[in-house]
Parts: sequence; C-alpha cells; structure tokens
Amino acid sequence: MMRIAATGYVSAEAGSVASANALLLQGLLERGFQITFFSKASFVDPRPSVGGHPGFDFVDVDNIFADRLRARLERVPLAGVASGVWDSYTYHRLLVRRIGEHNARRPFDLVLWLGEYARGRAASVPSVSFAQGPPGTDARSVLHHYDQIRKLAGPVAALRWRALAMLRLSPAGLPPLRFSDQILVGSQQSRETLEETYGVDEKKIHTLPYPIDLEAFHLAPEPPASDGPLRCLWLGRIIPRKRLDLFLDGAADAIRKGTDLRLTIVGGVGFLKGYDRLIRDFPYPDRIEWRQFLPRAEVPRLLHDHDVLVQPSEEENFGSSVAEAQACGLPVIVGRTNGNADYLAPGDIRLTDEDPRTLGAALGEMAKRKKTRTAADRALSRECANAHFAVAKISDRLADLLRSFVQS
Repeated sequence: MMRIAATGYVSAEAGSVASANALLLQGLLERGFQITFFSKASFVDPRPSVGGHPGFDFVDVDNIFADRLRARLERVPLAGVASGVWDSYTYHRLLVRRIGEHNARRPFDLVLWLGEYARGRAASVPSVSFAQGPPGTDARSVLHHYDQIRKLAGPVAALRWRALAMLRLSPAGLPPLRFSDQILVGSQQSRETLEETYGVDEKKIHTLPYPIDLEAFHLAPEPPASDGPLRCLWLGRIIPRKRLDLFLDGAADAIRKGTDLRLTIVGGVGFLKGYDRLIRDFPYPDRIEWRQFLPRAEVPRLLHDHDVLVQPSEEENFGSSVAEAQACGLPVIVGRTNGNADYLAPGDIRLTDEDPRTLGAALGEMAKRKKTRTAADRALSRECANAHFAVAKISDRLADLLRSFVQS
C-alpha cells in the first residue's frame, strides 16, 4: 500500500486544474493509496472533496505571520509584490519541513505536487510534479505581444508587465526543476517545451491528460443539424496567451465573408487590465455576448447551447474546456501550439498558423458542417472524450506511473 504526501491545487468547485486534481485524488484513494495532504487550509482545502475517505488525512500548514502580512499589503504598490513573494517563500519552506517531519515518523513513498513544480525536497523522498505546463508560458506571451499590450493597457502598464515577464523568465523567477524527479504534463506540446527550452531529460517527462467528469459533461440532447447561425463559444481567462484577439479577428473575417455567427465569451479579464477593449471594439457588437463569470456547475449547459468551442491559445498544456466540449459532443477549433491537438476527434480542427483568415476559414467550414451535422458526428466527439479523459482510465494510468516511479 503506497503512502503519498500530496500538496497543490485541489477543489471540486474551482477551475479546471483544481477540479481535475480533485478527481485524481479520489481515484488514487479508491485504488488503495493512502494520502496525507499538506496545505494552508485558508488557501487550498481538499477535505470537502475527498475528506470523507478513510485513506485521507489533512495537515494544515499555515505560515501565519507572512500570510497575514500579505493580506494587509496586497493592494499596496511594491509592498504588495514583496509581501506576496515572502509569503510564497516562507509557505513552501514550511510545507517541505512539515512533510519531512511526518516522513520521519512514518515514511512516505513519494511526494506528489498537483498543479505546480516541487519547491523543495523532503529528506530522500522522491518528488513527482503533475504540472500545469512548462514554466513561463504567460511571461513569453507578454513579451511576444508587447506592442498589443501597450496599445490596450497603456505604456506604463506594458512596461511594468514586460519587466515582470523578464523577471519570471530569469533564474530567480523560474521554479527549481531540480527538485522534480519525475514530471507529468498534459500534452506532447508541453513535453517538447520542457526538453527544448529547459533541458529536462526526456526520460523524466510523461504525458497524461486531465480527467473529465463524463457524467456531468454528457452528450448534448438537442438535434445537431440546423440552418441557424453558428454559435461559437470562447471559455477561459482573458490573457494574452489565450489569444482572444485572434478569436475575434477570425470571427470578424468570417462574418465579413458571409458566415452567420453568434459569439459567446465567458471569462474575466486576467492579470492585464484593458483587454476588454478587444470586446468593446468588435465591429459586430450585435453578434457578441460577454459573461465575465459563470459557476462551474453551469458549464455543461453552456456547452450544450453552442455549436463549436474555439481555443486558439499559444503553448496550451491541456485545455480542459476543450475536452469538456468534446464530451458534450461539440467539435472544437484549437491553436497551432495547443496541446489538445494530441486528443482531437475527426471533426475537430487544428489551426496551422496564427493568421485570423485561417481561423475565419475554419469557422466558415464549421458553419457549413452544421447544416448537415448528424448524431454520428457528435458521437465521434464523445467517443474521443471517453477514450482519453475518463476518470477511471486516467486514475489507472496515474496509479501505474506512481508505482513504477517508486519501484525504479
């Protein structure tokens, strides 16, 4: 029976990464693993999701002074940044120390970091990081799209974010990859970036998609064929890397060429204020609806109300919304460097470049298909989700990987 010390981001009600991690913990517990979860309860508390399982235990790790200081100073310029860095540093130091103390009393087989890279090593216990993707993806996108950021957010904000991006990509800002004995990521795209950009040994990297609750995200019941407008959905944070600009420019190109579209954008503006101007400046305002927030429980119904999900993101590790759309029977359009390209159904489209006209053509193709779409087309998307994202399959694969790491 394996004993695991775990930490990271877990919540059944939060975003895609945290909810997937809740499913993974539940799957490991059901397979006989004993899990002690270490975390600051005010930050991440998985007990509402898995606390009732007899193999689960929780240890509260609270760096009280640094945490309360950050809370008081987080809105103060410079001081807020400094207090946040100090809070993170002291928390991770305390976290690793607590894991080491518990390991000394009763040894763990490994430490599992969910949603982040290992921040230290507890004695000689091996560390496995199931990361959200390679480091620095958002920082690279800020540098790549600097001119657009300057236009939308202003020169002062653009310079500040450019400086922060450069710091994030420096040795001082990158996570210490040396503490991760094995790394799990969601796609081949992420694997290649870790190898080529960060020099991680390919033998240490393994690909595993996130699980999807296939009961909650069930096949859409409505008839698929229709002569109405193509109902397009954007779902996720509005940040440079997600390429809302490409989505809107491509949609505008399709509309100009005669494609009847209705656009829904669901997601709030992220760390970079001003990106909502992209929505306000869209040349066809009667064709677009923006919802800044939607409870996760309402996402399946949202997907059922649309015909296609579009995610043209750059360096996307694994977009859960893409997998959830496929589970609901929707075709998807993904970006050229979107890791979900590993898991596409026959009716899905992967863009070959970042030209808005390419995305516009893809939307036009989806509109044509809508008029003749059949239940069999939707079933292929669902079969893709069943094959790749079922909780039982992903949990089995994760359990096998963890056992092999300990044995080796």
